[in-house]
Amino acid sequence: MSTVSHEAVSPTDEPLVNLLFDHPGADIILRSQDSSLFRIPKIYIANSSPILSDLIQRALNSPRDMNAEASLPVVQLPESGEILYCLLTFIFPVTPLLPSTPEDIIELLSVAQRYQMGTALTHIRGSIAQQNSLLTAASGLEPALHSHALAQKYGLRPEAVQTARAILLKQSMTIEDFDDKFDIMSGASLYELWKYHEGVRAILVSYLAGFTVSRARGTISGLQCEEYNNSNHIPLWLDEYITSIGKSPNLFDLVEFNTAMARHIKDKANEPSCECASIPSQTIRNFWEALASVVHNSFEKAESALSLVREREDLRAQINSATSPPEPFDVPDANLIIRSSDLVDFRVHKPVLSMASPFFKDLLSLPQPSDSESVDGIPVVRLPEDSELLNGLISMLYPIRTVIPNSYDKVLHLLAACQKYDMASVLSLIRSEVRRGGEFPAPNGAEAFHAYAIAASKGLIPEMENAARQTLDHPMTFEVLGEGLRLFEGWAMCELVSFRKRCRDNFITCLDSFLEIQPPGPSSIWVGCPEVMLRSRSRLLPRWLNELLSRNQNDLKLQKFTQPLDIHSRIRGEYFAALQNHATCNFCSVVHIRNGSTFCAELENKLSQARDNVTYFLYFQVPRDLLFVGRR
Repeated sequence: MSTVSHEAVSPTDEPLVNLLFDHPGADIILRSQDSSLFRIPKIYIANSSPILSDLIQRALNSPRDMNAEASLPVVQLPESGEILYCLLTFIFPVTPLLPSTPEDIIELLSVAQRYQMGTALTHIRGSIAQQNSLLTAASGLEPALHSHALAQKYGLRPEAVQTARAILLKQSMTIEDFDDKFDIMSGASLYELWKYHEGVRAILVSYLAGFTVSRARGTISGLQCEEYNNSNHIPLWLDEYITSIGKSPNLFDLVEFNTAMARHIKDKANEPSCECASIPSQTIRNFWEALASVVHNSFEKAESALSLVREREDLRAQINSATSPPEPFDVPDANLIIRSSDLVDFRVHKPVLSMASPFFKDLLSLPQPSDSESVDGIPVVRLPEDSELLNGLISMLYPIRTVIPNSYDKVLHLLAACQKYDMASVLSLIRSEVRRGGEFPAPNGAEAFHAYAIAASKGLIPEMENAARQTLDHPMTFEVLGEGLRLFEGWAMCELVSFRKRCRDNFITCLDSFLEIQPPGPSSIWVGCPEVMLRSRSRLLPRWLNELLSRNQNDLKLQKFTQPLDIHSRIRGEYFAALQNHATCNFCSVVHIRNGSTFCAELENKLSQARDNVTYFLYFQVPRDLLFVGRR
């Protein structure tokens, strides 16, 4: 919040290094967060910002210190000296100056927007476009992602769209592509970027189909080639390149186009009837301009469509959240009222609350202010939780029927409230009920990703680890995460990726132990297969078993962390299929009859242990402020 003081400040009161702006006729001083001073006429501020004008005027109308009448009023602002200096250069008739980094440019825009400086905001954006500042800074993926996240955070839609375009024209859009960049932007920002990408792709596919038939034929006409698309009558390599852009907009790049053409020319070097190597440069320029027009039109249409989709989603969320609050809770002889965020009163007993919660015991032991709120002489304590959550929480403190949450998301919010208010016994009870599979719901299938994100945001460590382990059975893609991606913090996504990678590495190590043939290794029982002995005198595993284990190990080494890590649950089926193809071998059949079931069980168990034994290091890496929610 900006503040005004009427202390005496003269040109000699502060070092000159802190005097960043000294305008003739100044009648007010702006002071930045880092104590930089700006002497300016307040009329400039009044004309440029209704927010600052109103704030300053109300402050100036307040009573003044009589000893300070000859001094200039000082207005304290929360921005840094650099940002304020740059902002003032777009208000006063001086040379405009942009900050040196894209992050500070975004902050400058956000300050101008927050203070409703419409003219200055337009002026800043004009300078950015003239100097190409944001796009130059976004030449690398990480700066572009950072700028995009900040633009979304501050509600700067033009900059969010600009950086989103820059990202999608440089980067394919899969979870793997953002492996080491999740700490740059929140899940909410990443979700919006993905939705934008999907909208662009859907429109591109439609637009490019028409483009292929009409405009491409018009720009690349009369060309002889060995391989034609029979329906579009253009070279097949060109048709495939155009189609690929619809799948991955980042392939819209002259380097990619020239690579595709060069590959085709090399393959057809000995075909004299192929004229693709002699396409005139002007023809290529015409084609590229026509294609660029289609691609950029697709981006613009996707941006408009995405705004409508977001408005519908927000409206749907408001409708879904508009549930009727529960009836007020009232017990005989109540001596305390707990009021929820949606203004529902719960009349309870102080001793009951104090016994269940050290937090409330300490709170209620404090002397109550004389002007504290009360109803019918009963003191009121306001809590930030809604009535549905408090109804479930309080029902667990009294010998009445417990109000069971109808989703695991609400269970997590209930657990978070118990943790916040130090209700250890209630917390333990709920966790026991969820593990027991009683009335309390548990995450089902891919809902584990959603549960993990909520648990991470609430600092619920056991629930984070349990949900993380459940996610291993499911692919980790944008499609599976869906809107749940909005709930992810960057650090939580990074930890989940790391956990999946470590589980994959443990599987690989486990399979190494089964590829060992020396006793007492579990696979030593299979040494002696005649098929192998005839080809080599060395002690080797049967080929079918070696191929089974090696193939799974190699697949894991090449496997993306986004794929399901469920080898332990399917290895038995693959074992039987491989053995069935080797059924003519008496040696392996006898080994299977004697020890096959034991071997399979040990293989399954070892793989399960390899996954379960991976330590989830969040106990040491979870942000400290989440470990002490509600204990400040």
